[in-house]
Amino acid sequence: MTLTPEVAFEQHRERLLSVIYLRMGPNLRVRMDPEDVLQEVAIEAVHSWPTLSDHQNAGAWLVTLARRKVARILRDQLGVAARDPRREHAIKTDLPVQDRRSGPVTHADRKDRLELLAQALERLSDDHREVVLAMKIEGVSAKEVGERMGRSENAIHLLLSRALKRLAEELKL
Repeated sequence: MTLTPEVAFEQHRERLLSVIYLRMGPNLRVRMDPEDVLQEVAIEAVHSWPTLSDHQNAGAWLVTLARRKVARILRDQLGVAARDPRREHAIKTDLPVQDRRSGPVTHADRKDRLELLAQALERLSDDHREVVLAMKIEGVSAKEVGERMGRSENAIHLLLSRALKRLAEELKL
């Protein structure tokens, strides 16, 4: 079976929503719904699917699209009207884009857990927050994170260990 953008998106939907939610930060989440950003990422993924050379990397590619989308929003739209209904587009797909396990209780529980995690991440140092987001939420390798942050792979593993310990303290686990 050939992997389509709709199937790839559906497989990685929860991960993408987490990346978007946590990368947006509390100030932008007040102005925009992460689900709206997720929809924009889906549209971008459908339109740019032909540029993906290896469908095995679809998850990482989608995470990159999500990160870039949030970065553009933070750069361009923070301080501007949060939603312009004229720019919203429906996704045409045979598959339901909505999570099949959705419902008011599931949605509220997921949102509560994400909010607690986002608040705890905000209390971490910038380096700790970046290493946790990159490795645990986005699935980036320690080597790639090390290149981004200008550190060795071993230093990244040590930083991640310390960051997770600090995050557990913030979450009171």
